[in-house]
Amino acid sequence: MALMLAGKVVELRDGRAIVDVNGKLKEARLDFLRDVKPGDYVRIYYGIVLEKVSKSEAEETLARCSYHRSSKLELTFTVSNLKF
Repeated sequence: MALMLAGKVVELRDGRAIVDVNGKLKEARLDFLRDVKPGDYVRIYYGIVLEKVSKSEAEETLARCSYHRSSKLELTFTVSNLKF
């Protein structure tokens, strides 16, 4: 499963962006974009900044990603009609 993230760039370091994604800092490479600066909103895919977006587009990207709404991962499976 691929995971698209989005957030606000807070710092640039050695060809990488430090991005605030819902209060968590993520580091992402700037291989494809060079005109990124602190304050920009970006989309990140597998640790690479893909594009700059508006604040509303960043929020929409995160709203579609339920992974960031909950840090709890719940796994269930059934064997012979018994739920674990």
